[in-house]
Amino acid sequence: MCGHVSIYYKNKNHNNLNIESLAEKINHRGPNYTGFFKDENIELAFKRLSIIDISGGSQPFKKDGKTMVFNGEIYNYKELKEELINKGYEFSTESDTEVLLTTYLELGEECVHILRGMFAFLIYDEKTKEVFGARDHFGIKPLYYTENDDFIAIASEYKAIVDLLDNIEVNMKSLQSYLSFQYVLPNETMIKEIKQVPSGHSFTIKNGVLKFEPYHSVELLPKREITTKDVRDIMEDSIEHHLMANVDVGTFLSGGVDSSIVATIASQRIPNIKSFSVGFGVEGYDELEVAKKTADKLGIENIQIKVSQEEYIRALPEVFYHLDDPVADPSEVGIYFLSKEAAKHVTVVLSGEGADELFGGYNIYKEYNSVKNIANMPGPVKSIIKTVSNIMPDMKGKSYLYRATTELEDRYIGNAKIFENIEVQKIVKNYNENYEYQKILEPIYKEARNKKYDYVATMQHVDMNTWLKGDILQKADKMSMAASIELRVPFLDIDVLRVAENLRLDQKISKDNTKVLLREAFNDVVPEHVVQKKKLGFPTPTRVWLKDKLGNVVRQTISEAKVDDLINKAYALKLLDDHINDVHDNSRKIWTIFSFCLWHMIFIENKKVTF
Repeated sequence: MCGHVSIYYKNKNHNNLNIESLAEKINHRGPNYTGFFKDENIELAFKRLSIIDISGGSQPFKKDGKTMVFNGEIYNYKELKEELINKGYEFSTESDTEVLLTTYLELGEECVHILRGMFAFLIYDEKTKEVFGARDHFGIKPLYYTENDDFIAIASEYKAIVDLLDNIEVNMKSLQSYLSFQYVLPNETMIKEIKQVPSGHSFTIKNGVLKFEPYHSVELLPKREITTKDVRDIMEDSIEHHLMANVDVGTFLSGGVDSSIVATIASQRIPNIKSFSVGFGVEGYDELEVAKKTADKLGIENIQIKVSQEEYIRALPEVFYHLDDPVADPSEVGIYFLSKEAAKHVTVVLSGEGADELFGGYNIYKEYNSVKNIANMPGPVKSIIKTVSNIMPDMKGKSYLYRATTELEDRYIGNAKIFENIEVQKIVKNYNENYEYQKILEPIYKEARNKKYDYVATMQHVDMNTWLKGDILQKADKMSMAASIELRVPFLDIDVLRVAENLRLDQKISKDNTKVLLREAFNDVVPEHVVQKKKLGFPTPTRVWLKDKLGNVVRQTISEAKVDDLINKAYALKLLDDHINDVHDNSRKIWTIFSFCLWHMIFIENKKVTF
């Protein structure tokens, strides 16, 4: 796990942007080693966190006239290396870095099709002066870029290249959609001049022209029968590959089934593995007792921390600095503290992200079983029922009728919907109808229709292309790297995906539960109290704390941020007052606005914020 910065100069007279100082902005991603490479039209900087082949594999890595910087892990590197040796290639290190570069030497741009791992890499050809790179299938590892007439800059975090911009302008499309989604959508950032390299894409730079090419697609269509053995075998294989390291490995452990599956299999391979759990000491927002019970059943150590409201508040400026873009998910602060604690004991941690998207784990997916009778009615009948629901007072059943009679693409935007369009219009200045969430998601829904996805597969498709990339993986990478540890996600493995793609609807959800086949596959090894436990998520008591000291911090931040030309502060503060006075639970809405204001103070106003 590492970080890198690259600058490709289109104008050879403009070739001194002090890449050394830019690289220091991401020192936390790789504090063990710093390396540089310079040629007439490119500079590469690398920060290494040593995981595999501690003594070798430092970067930028050179071989046969090619130079590479690479962030991530290639989990099938041993298999690839054996094949390459059989083809006559020689190796000077034991690193996956050299295997990746050698695979490129053998296959060229087609190398991405046989990689199993998480990665964001860039390869420079010293002879042709051309660049090839790629980002992994799911977007586990981040990669940002900015481009002007003089250069193209690429970095693992955009804080490393933001200083290269002559002007910094808030991306209004990102801001408006962020208020509904609670995160910036993939491929964009909150800064207009900086973009993300799309996941599942490779890219080239030839003669100063940056071009992207997709190499990966998901097909959530059953084409073969999947059994519990298939699921069990592939997860055991994936976790075993994800445990490969020359440093100590641990595992995050919540009260849920996903992290328990990972911890169970990992503990079978590493009996003395350490597990880590976080809580907040607030009733209803703590699963430490369940995590401890799971660890005791597995016979592994469980290291627990409790984060107080005061600690939570003090950490917020550093958390949002490390995130780059604002992510209004309060759980990220818990992950930040969990990573800090884990870093005292291990260098690598395994976590359960991705299981819900692949195996059908979100509770909202179960709504299909309750709405299908009405949803499958003829259009005119649904229209009448919808009209009736619209004139009903707020009462039990109104929401159900709305969901049953409204097409998914008109209402479902993924796991978190914060503000409806009509509310966004009240908050954001210069509202643009083209940025409404239905229009933003139109290409994603069109793809789902073209592939003839069913109801739940369509929801998964939306979540994989929005929530997973924009929220789940952003906070996982940035919070773990803030603590200089590597977080690995064995559910988000290309071989696991190929199994999960073939699940039938009834293998994902039932009337009573989610992840049906995944739970069945591990019901004899995962502790019984976890297997059928319903998903709780990562509960964080911001709803409670906003009525206490946290509310004062939020009020001060919204009031002081220089965002008056962007958002309606009076509306935002009214939401806070109504929450404090128990008029409405506005906690998620307030947190979304606050998160943007704090981000603006840090990245746009360049203000040193402390709480």
